[in-house]
Amino acid sequence: MSIDDKLFEEVMHSLKLARDLREARTIDSNAISDALAFKLSRHFDPEGDMEESLGDLLESVNEQNKQAVQDALGGSHSFELFKSELEKNPEFKKAIRNGQQAKESIEKLIEYMKENYLDNDAKEFASLCVNAFTDINSMLLEQDVVPLIKRGIYSEDLASAIAVWQDSATEKADNEQFWQMELSARKGILERLIGGYALFLQREFHVGTTNAEGKGSKRSDFALIDGLNNNLTLVEIKTPNTKLLGSTYRGTYPLSSEVSGTISQVLNQRNELIMNFYSKRYNSESVFEVFSPRCFVIVGNLKSLGGDKEKLKAFEVQRQAVAAHVTIVTFDELYHQFSTFNQI
Repeated sequence: MSIDDKLFEEVMHSLKLARDLREARTIDSNAISDALAFKLSRHFDPEGDMEESLGDLLESVNEQNKQAVQDALGGSHSFELFKSELEKNPEFKKAIRNGQQAKESIEKLIEYMKENYLDNDAKEFASLCVNAFTDINSMLLEQDVVPLIKRGIYSEDLASAIAVWQDSATEKADNEQFWQMELSARKGILERLIGGYALFLQREFHVGTTNAEGKGSKRSDFALIDGLNNNLTLVEIKTPNTKLLGSTYRGTYPLSSEVSGTISQVLNQRNELIMNFYSKRYNSESVFEVFSPRCFVIVGNLKSLGGDKEKLKAFEVQRQAVAAHVTIVTFDELYHQFSTFNQI
């Protein structure tokens, strides 16, 4: 994808979010500022056709006022129900008051324009004022409102992620594609996995001799960049239904072929990445380092061991033996720590 295509996609995504910020997820955090700017800059252009712009704006305000009433009272309601809702619901009362004030302000402006002639100097001055207030608002929003919105989106996304796990842990237990897509949209889970702020570099990151978007080379399910030191982290995803242990062997249990194979896979990816680091970074738009690339494998479900003490012991001993190179986390462990984090 070219830089122009990527920029176009980012702008269109911000415009989509501007229509309804409630659709934002943690992966959209970098687009929130632009979305807010688009949303709050829907003012008229004093140097253009002001009557038409203000008419469109008034129509938009009326539609939003109607939607606020419909959301609270439904499509059909009486004046008594409307009055009752105003008395008992402070949020509804505030929404109606704000909507009415916005409508009256636009109507006063339209009336003023009809009664007074505005020359080009007056229109230019009005345009400068509008632009100045828009720029000031953008600065103020970035200072405190945007971080607050991001925090709210993060919290909401945590609750949503936990609900997906509870609903899909069994039904989608064999669907690796589902969990890859779910985790790619849940930046907060992967951040929690590596223990801090991370930049989501990309899904299916090619570690071999091609560029980061190339084909035919080894690739990792996810690549994350540590937000503090730019060190790269590779993450491999299997399914919750993947067997953790193989058959008993002389009184203990080895790791299953799926788990041990995935460990070998991610270590090979790490080796390829280190060997091809300079060409990878040169061809990447993102800056990253490979000081000591961390490797994670998300696989299986600890509950599948049935609480068997010997199996739990065998699994724990073996994953700690490879922990210096690869961190193994089961799906239920991942979502459990995510759940407890959300309760703080």
